[in-house]
Amino acid sequence: MRIAFVVQRYGPEVVGGAEKYTWDMATGLAREGHDVEVVTSCATSYADWANVYEPGTAEVDGVVVHRVPVLEPRPNDRFTPLHVRVVSRATRPPVWPYGQQRWATMMGPELGEAVIREVARRMDVVVFVGYHYAHSLMYVGAAAAVAPTVLVPTAHPEGAFMVGWVRRMFEHADHVVCLAEGEGALVDSVHHCGHRTTVVGCPVEPIEMPSAEAIAEARATHGLGDDPYLITIGRLDPAKGSDEAARYSKLVRRGVAPDLRLVMVGPGNLNEKRSGVVNAGFVDNDEKLALLAGATALLQPSYMESFSLALVEGWLLGRPAIVQGRNAVLKGHADRSGGALTYTDYLGFEAACVALLESPDLRDRLGERGRAYSREQYDWGRVRPGFMAALDQAVSTGRNRLERGGRAA
Repeated sequence: MRIAFVVQRYGPEVVGGAEKYTWDMATGLAREGHDVEVVTSCATSYADWANVYEPGTAEVDGVVVHRVPVLEPRPNDRFTPLHVRVVSRATRPPVWPYGQQRWATMMGPELGEAVIREVARRMDVVVFVGYHYAHSLMYVGAAAAVAPTVLVPTAHPEGAFMVGWVRRMFEHADHVVCLAEGEGALVDSVHHCGHRTTVVGCPVEPIEMPSAEAIAEARATHGLGDDPYLITIGRLDPAKGSDEAARYSKLVRRGVAPDLRLVMVGPGNLNEKRSGVVNAGFVDNDEKLALLAGATALLQPSYMESFSLALVEGWLLGRPAIVQGRNAVLKGHADRSGGALTYTDYLGFEAACVALLESPDLRDRLGERGRAYSREQYDWGRVRPGFMAALDQAVSTGRNRLERGGRAA
């Protein structure tokens, strides 16, 4: 099959869930003999879309990659006020259509309608990954005019998801692929496309357990000694629950577990320093896995997750988890796997920490349940057939639509 992916950033060194998903799917399908192309920007940062890669077409790990230069960096001084206005009014009388279009355009990165159409005409299907940026907001309709289309929204329950221009994008897609049941329910409840939605998880490669020496070295690097610690992995952002996690862990440390530490791996900074918190920043993959393997538990505090690769990686290393119960995707993972404790407030967080600190048997049971769940659900051999079935359905629907000269939806 000839498959094109359209994503805002692309490359093995790019940090981001949608980008990692696209890389794994594109390279995996290319290894199996599919003709895979990717249309993306020359940027590596979503903060300003500054061009870093050279523009043009090149083959990367068996995938033909088209990099389009971003015409200008995002003007955040003008975009931020517009973004706040559009998002805050998404569920009330909305900002006028031109304002929504301007919001989508300024969000970036613009890849150019001509490039999208040129690639789409050669493809059996075009897959757009991520709903929140201009590459999808502006161009799903352009691709749908000439080819079957799939949208992988990686959606969160946030104000931007309610904006009218987002609904237009879903209306143009022949099929929608969600990464978890909770995301699928959100998409259907807001944009009413459950009848053309398939839930297929991310492929996650098996992980080799780091050596005892590697774990000890990681502990020493970050001054952890023999203290028990929780670990979070991901961008430090209030919407990702990082500030709340730091505050809650400080209270646990002060009240019931004075030796407990919190290691936070990922870009960004907390709004304030907190006792017992180690802000590790960005670390390489080997060090990340060593820190994860040595943790008492993985903590996933995010309110905005469509899948959570970090949670699955922790389970593959046999680590139990503590997850934000107010996030439907995380709670769904916890309920189906039996590998995590959930919390919705401080008392629940404290109870989960105490239970895991006091019971090695509980930690082992939860870790093993999570490992079994992750191996069963997110192995490439299970993910690929589900994803290809969704593409086949999109191709059938899209070809029939194009023959009739109709819209996508």
